[in-house]
Amino acid sequence: MMFSAGLGTRLRPYTQAYPKPVIPLMDIPLGYYLFPYLQKLSVDNFVVNTFHLPHQIHQLYKNLDSKIKFSDEVDFIKGSGGGLKQAENLFGLHPDTILVCNSDEVLFTKQENFLQKALEHHQSNHAFATLIVMKHPDAGTKFGAIWTDNQGNVVHIGKEAPKIKAEPWHFVGLQFLSPKIFSKITLGIESNIFYDVLIHHLKTERVQIYPIETDWYETGNVIDYGKAKHDIIQKLKIETHYQNHFKSLTQLPKLPGSKIGDLT
Repeated sequence: MMFSAGLGTRLRPYTQAYPKPVIPLMDIPLGYYLFPYLQKLSVDNFVVNTFHLPHQIHQLYKNLDSKIKFSDEVDFIKGSGGGLKQAENLFGLHPDTILVCNSDEVLFTKQENFLQKALEHHQSNHAFATLIVMKHPDAGTKFGAIWTDNQGNVVHIGKEAPKIKAEPWHFVGLQFLSPKIFSKITLGIESNIFYDVLIHHLKTERVQIYPIETDWYETGNVIDYGKAKHDIIQKLKIETHYQNHFKSLTQLPKLPGSKIGDLT
């Protein structure tokens, strides 16, 4: 499931006319950046949720695959938990594992098959949740952190360090979930997978991490967006994995009729 229902408030006024996944970075919509990694998985059902400017989100993802399903939220944004719960019936009768990801994540890694490896790790451990994370100097300060023990099990989620010894990790916007999670979410209300679900089951369920080495880019505001673009341009000159990933991105179908260019 691709979470695409946000308002993108920090990128206004651009996001008043275009939802954030449609906004391009290096002429590639932000909502496409994860697809070269996702395409390495065998996916039975692909779901995208919407709220803000839903018709543009439909166009964006139908352009890639006409079989993608949409869960359109109305009246209010239901959050990652509530949005997942609303879409439950779109995953088929007996889903084995659910992968949820943020639609605006931009990352470049040499570990091109990290999702397959993370899925194997998730299923072999019969985990309730497996969070894809990386080392980041701002984890637990600027950003909230995923705090783990020395076995890679999550013991806390948030900015403040727990009272027990724990290591902070930065979540990169992708996580595998057991379908048991649907029974932990209330339908029709706003909720967050981390703070309304997972954090309450850390002692009773296996919530674990899968670390990867990656460059991850913040694009939530114009300043960070500009820094990301500058850094990617420089890395494309010298880093083979950047070149390979960007080549895969440029081979995706072009979004027809798009009039917006890069923000910087």
